[in-house]
Amino acid sequence: MHPTQRRAYYFRGTTKAISALAVNRPDDNFASPTGSKDLQRLPRLGPKLDKSPVFFPGTQLRHRIREALLLGACQSAGGRLPLKDHFMLLQGVPIGELAKELSPTAMEGVIEREQGLRTINPLISLGGFWKHAGTLGVDDWLPETTDQPVHYIHSRMRAMPHKRNPALVDYVAEPDISKLKRIMTEDGDIARQVRAIDDEVKAIKKAYAEASTAERKKLGEQINQLEARRAEVKASKEGATETLERPLEGYEAIIPGTVMHSGLDIARASELDLGFILYALRHISQHPYVGAHYADGKGEFALDWQVRTWGEELKAPITLGRVKVALLEFEIIPEGDNETLNNALKQANAAFANPAEYGLDFSVYKV
Repeated sequence: MHPTQRRAYYFRGTTKAISALAVNRPDDNFASPTGSKDLQRLPRLGPKLDKSPVFFPGTQLRHRIREALLLGACQSAGGRLPLKDHFMLLQGVPIGELAKELSPTAMEGVIEREQGLRTINPLISLGGFWKHAGTLGVDDWLPETTDQPVHYIHSRMRAMPHKRNPALVDYVAEPDISKLKRIMTEDGDIARQVRAIDDEVKAIKKAYAEASTAERKKLGEQINQLEARRAEVKASKEGATETLERPLEGYEAIIPGTVMHSGLDIARASELDLGFILYALRHISQHPYVGAHYADGKGEFALDWQVRTWGEELKAPITLGRVKVALLEFEIIPEGDNETLNNALKQANAAFANPAEYGLDFSVYKV
């Protein structure tokens, strides 16, 4: 393949949830018998209902890839890049003076050429920005199993640490022992008062839906009064405003061991573009985690993808090999004697080591 020749590359296979996988995207949340609007939900295929199939958003991996490529560009620049480059390479968002340079007016009449920006700055070509579509596409992760549950609700409870482990009391400064006792005593009292107020608010909100306009006004005033009283009760605490010992809203998570269909595409890609994606995947293998609640041990995944391509100069699609990503493991398995994947990764390593030799500039966004 000629260095400037471009074609599409398709990574197809599976993602396995090594630990549970969760996200925090408020727009995906909904109220149902399983939880309130504050329960962090997985996105749904279809209506926001408990019965709708869940999936894990591929944007989480796409962002990890862009992060890895930004770090490669930073290393090429000696360790750091200006903030404008961070925003462009991570999100395709121009800031400061660059926002003026790339404004709709400034970009009017700009024509994309094959040997233009995509060749000079392949990282922004992959990620894209306004009026310059990214060539990297990452599929959502869709569970293979549809006839049994693939997710669960992770419940959470905040406990009083000195109740859970009384031995900690021995390490509290003597003058604070009495203070700790007061906090522990009042925490339970405050929690009971707050729960009672919350129950009243819930009951009023249920009646609100069927109430007349006049009744709704009265109900709204009652809710405001109750919420004000709840704030007063919390403010009266000696310790933290929120009660320390209380249930916390949980979150949905993909069950560990779940296997999901997944993939990645690179459109109009050179072999160097392919190498940059492999470079990013290798970097991700150092810490293959996505999503939310890392502190709960969530987010670890493993990838197993076959890589195929088909260009104008090829009579039929060809398989280049497989790529496997897991915790502290990265492997390229060539198809037969085809070394395209390994050669592409070597080329990307060399390009990051000496961008000028390859005619690259990772801080250029307009030519």
